[in-house]
Amino acid sequence: MQQIILPELIQLKRNTDFLINNKDVIENKDIEKYLRNLEKIRWEIFSKLKINNKDKTEDEKIDYINNNYKATLKNQILKIYIPETLPKYKNISNYAYKNIMLSTAECIKDYRGLFNKELTFVIVVIHEKQVNMDIDNKYVKPIIDALVLQGIITDDNISNMFYLAQGKNDTKKPYTEVFVMSGKYIAEWIEKVQKMF
Repeated sequence: MQQIILPELIQLKRNTDFLINNKDVIENKDIEKYLRNLEKIRWEIFSKLKINNKDKTEDEKIDYINNNYKATLKNQILKIYIPETLPKYKNISNYAYKNIMLSTAECIKDYRGLFNKELTFVIVVIHEKQVNMDIDNKYVKPIIDALVLQGIITDDNISNMFYLAQGKNDTKKPYTEVFVMSGKYIAEWIEKVQKMF
């Protein structure tokens, strides 16, 4: 296992040493570049471990997923806790997308097939300390893709799911809540609103 991820760890050490040895002259852009590279290296290691773990038993698997992601089922509503805010469309990276998608998929794996035969409604509630949050700029795709990946829903087309996103300015530590439920909870209300006009 060490040989598999050794090149990535050597690169991470080089990047970290550079940052530490030049701490008096580095700028914010250097730190930002380091963090992007850190995420890239983390993802490369993650991918290699994922491949290596395919033939392992449950007890032998290495724990590399963000364990702060949680999923619970109550009254046929699946609640997912994501310990971070969703990135904005303009700031999304492939690594941020994969991190959220795979960590979400891992925490919901016990609920495979829960809604795959019916129209599903997904509520995404983003908690941040931000008065003027543009909720339409938030990137919900990793959550929806995780639901499809684990077979919670069959597909993310209009025949299988629809969603709502809400932002709340109510916390200093950002996090996201997701509620997945049968579409019948909201579809009937939408039809009533349509009939009003």
